[in-house]
Amino acid sequence: MSFIYIPTISSHKLNQAQFQNKSSTVHTGLSVGEILEAGVIEKVSNQKILITLKGINLPANCEVDLNAGDTIRVKVESLNPQVILRIVGRGDLEESRATDFLRWYRTNPDALSQMMTEAFRQFNTENLGKLLRYLPKEDFQNLFKIINSLFLSPETKGSSFVKDYLSNLGLLTESQLRKVLEGESGIGEGDFHQQNLKSLLMKLSDDLHNLLAGKESFDHEEGIRLKILSEYVDSSIKTIESHQIINFVLQETESKYLFQIPVLFPDGVRKSDIFVEYDRNARREGYKGQYRIIFFLDMDILGETIIEAELKGDKIGCLIKCEDQGVCDFISPFLTELRESLSAAGCEIDTVKCIAGGDLVKEKIDYYQDRVLYARDIIDFFA
Repeated sequence: MSFIYIPTISSHKLNQAQFQNKSSTVHTGLSVGEILEAGVIEKVSNQKILITLKGINLPANCEVDLNAGDTIRVKVESLNPQVILRIVGRGDLEESRATDFLRWYRTNPDALSQMMTEAFRQFNTENLGKLLRYLPKEDFQNLFKIINSLFLSPETKGSSFVKDYLSNLGLLTESQLRKVLEGESGIGEGDFHQQNLKSLLMKLSDDLHNLLAGKESFDHEEGIRLKILSEYVDSSIKTIESHQIINFVLQETESKYLFQIPVLFPDGVRKSDIFVEYDRNARREGYKGQYRIIFFLDMDILGETIIEAELKGDKIGCLIKCEDQGVCDFISPFLTELRESLSAAGCEIDTVKCIAGGDLVKEKIDYYQDRVLYARDIIDFFA
């Protein structure tokens, strides 16, 4: 391992002309464990260099030979009594970004459904108003069309909804996830379908950043609204990417997927989390495998509901758990229709039943806490 040592402020010997933001301390904006990019401005001697870190020029001692113009990634190992930076490779960066995405998800697990609900307000033609003078109206029409397709409703329900949902949301293929972790902003044209939410948001993000950085003349209020819209779009892209990463992590560690689907009810939007568990042999060609699907639903006035479906080959069993018997009695008449639909799909019915009772909220919390997404320590899944 190779390290860079930044002396304390009192030991700085370089000429003041070599510094920008002279009044700033070395520690400004740094935290232990953070991975960031540093640039070598000048090579003073064999081991002494001048680097730029977060816009601040600082003298440093380095264990390896670096030259002016070099760009390196470093990890903050210590802040006291001096700043110590470790030169890192791609694996460290990927681990850091994976952890960042997982923390983003943990901070607000409902962010995806909230993001799509907020989209109706952000992209409403009336709300956009004069901003449409600067941005293609067709892009917002496409966004509205895609967003509407992502809500489970009487208009969108059907056997292909989940498949269409994943495609329309814009989840990258597994082979492209490393680009997200490496922080590449440019995604190739063939990396994913162009007409999906993520691709449209990325295009809109570029348009907004170019607009805000350009010389277009718009008044103060329009500037504020453009900035708010830009922040929402960038946050939405990261929310989608966080779900890409957590699915990769779940797949690698637990043979699971997590799909968060917003359900449209008369009184508003509710979130449903769907975990798909599978045995790894299921990927073998010709092997039907075994799957367990768990739905965690907040069913409006019906309350918390958990549905467990288990598929072994062509045989399927389904258990619906409700909070009280009244809800179970309401659901029971629909079970016959469910059995007929499963039979029509070619499934052999094992059991389909509804039971009441138990602490479903605790059962849900316990299931989530057992997942790696909520583990105290995050390991490098991409090594």
